Amino acid sequence: MGRWLSRFLLLAGILLFSGLFWWLPEALVGPALSLTQVAPARPDYYIDHATLTAMNRHGRPRFILTAERLVHFSRGKRTLLIEPRLTQFGRHAITTTIARRGYVSPHGHVLTMHGHVRVFRGKTAQLGPTVVHTHTLTVHLTTS
Repeated sequence: MGRWLSRFLLLAGILLFSGLFWWLPEALVGPALSLTQVAPARPDYYIDHATLTAMNRHGRPRFILTAERLVHFSRGKRTLLIEPRLTQFGRHAITTTIARRGYVSPHGHVLTMHGHVRVFRGKTAQLGPTVVHTHTLTVHLTTS
C-alpha cells in the first residue's frame, strides 16, 4: 500500500507543478500586458475633399494640396491623406504630383507620398513635359 501511496503522491506532485508551470506565467504576464496596452489610434477629425493653399510672400499661390480625405491623429501628430494631389507653381513650370496615400509631418513641412506616385511637370524653355513614376516620394514644402 505504501508503494501505491508514493506513486500517487509523485503523480499528484507532477500534476501540481505542471499546473503551476502553465498557470504562473499567465498570472504574472497577463496583468502586465493589460497595464501596457496602448489604446488604438483614433482620428481627431477628418475632412472630405480637403484643399490647402499656401501663398508666397507676394500673395500668389506657391502650392495647392488637395485630398479626397484628410485624417488627423493627435497621437503622433500625424496627418494621413487619401488620394493626395499636390500642384506646385514654380517660376517656369507647374508640377503636379498625385498618389494613393500621403503623410504630412507634424510641423507640416514635409509631405511623403506613397503608392503609384506620378509626377507631371509642364514644359519649360529648356525641357519638354516630364512624367516620373515611383512608389514613394518625399516633398519639402516651402512658402517662399
